[in-house]
Amino acid sequence: MFSVYDEKAKAYLPPFILPEIGMATRTFGDCVNSEDHQFGKHPSDYTLFEIAMFDDETGEPTPNKSVIGNGVEFITEKPQKVEEYES
Repeated sequence: MFSVYDEKAKAYLPPFILPEIGMATRTFGDCVNSEDHQFGKHPSDYTLFEIAMFDDETGEPTPNKSVIGNGVEFITEKPQKVEEYES
């Protein structure tokens, strides 16, 4: 289970569940790198946390709060446009 902490609101956003940390970091990174998403507009305000492990056999969460990273750590460079080669 994961949640994003909003520094300005001083609150955690509603949790979401993904089976792997890599999937959560990809999703968070996509949001941070989107100019249309709130995370992308203010990446330093948002931090991704793993808040619990979820046992899909018992349905029980086990608390496990750990920082995965702040939004600025997930910013990637946008690919540069390559001009077409004229022969």
